[in-house]
Amino acid sequence: MKHFLIKYFGSKRSRSLVSLGCLLLICLVGYLDYISGFENSMLLFYLAPIAIATWYCGVGWGGVIALLSVIAGLISDLAAGIPQLRPWNLACEFVAYLVFVFLVARWHELLSKMQSRVDQRTAALRQELATRRRLEKEISVVAEQERERLGRELHDSLCQHLVGTSLLAQTVAVQAGELDPNIGEKAHKVANLVDKGIELSREIARGLLSFELDTDLLDALKGLARSITYERKIECRFESEADIPISREVANHLYWIAREAVINSAKHARATGILIRLDRSRTGLRLVVADDGSGLNNADSNKGGIGMKVMRQRAHLAGGSLTISPNIPHGTLICCEVPIAFEDDRFGA
Repeated sequence: MKHFLIKYFGSKRSRSLVSLGCLLLICLVGYLDYISGFENSMLLFYLAPIAIATWYCGVGWGGVIALLSVIAGLISDLAAGIPQLRPWNLACEFVAYLVFVFLVARWHELLSKMQSRVDQRTAALRQELATRRRLEKEISVVAEQERERLGRELHDSLCQHLVGTSLLAQTVAVQAGELDPNIGEKAHKVANLVDKGIELSREIARGLLSFELDTDLLDALKGLARSITYERKIECRFESEADIPISREVANHLYWIAREAVINSAKHARATGILIRLDRSRTGLRLVVADDGSGLNNADSNKGGIGMKVMRQRAHLAGGSLTISPNIPHGTLICCEVPIAFEDDRFGA
């Protein structure tokens, strides 16, 4: 009710000010018409208050201002000493003003309809974008759940099956070696291949599961740096500020962006040093992964492979942006900035 009264009386007040301004403008034009004499017509100058009144106050008030303009012109001509008064001219002048009022009102109506359509289309587009973002988040959640399910099945089913197969293969290799050394050697190779299959399966399972995120994003990134240093024999460091509030969803996206960037640096860029840094920025949170590898050319940084597309998609789902640039003097610099959602619960709390 309060907003309605403010809107209603505010509109009434603005119309009153416009009406008063139009009356003052008519008086000014009438005075100029009186000064210039009846020989010089000021009919076109009366169109200004008529147009303003019609545009902001409607057709009715525009007609009133048109009538007052005719009366003001008549008084000015009489005061200036017009020798003969012709009612026909006054009637034509008034009709011309009314036609002008109709055209201005029609123009205003068309613009209002166009603005209304634009507002409706804009609202529909915003709703569609909001629905799309919501669906993208739902798809992301489903994908995370499916990824974790596959990781658990690999870890609990396939890896355990391969471990049993490896034990059986080693037993067969020992027994075959007692009968025929050549067959035993081949059997040992089969057992070694099964062991490598176990390592690959466990690595894939670790890539699909995120046990670290059950605790805290900072601890997860520290664990990622330690695992890369241990497994890849690459110096990987993690630096960050303490006590950064962040939601679980954003933390999940940032972790997988960092993981994908670090693995790309270790596998493809042949980096010898990698830095992971998580800090505050002016607008939110900034994740930086820098390496000293071979770097990327412009085509790679603009297009990229599946990994970079996934990182950009995760940055988009987190509400932020991802940039890839050269790291001076050599290497690659990946920066992801996301706005911080200040929530009551903090990640890991």
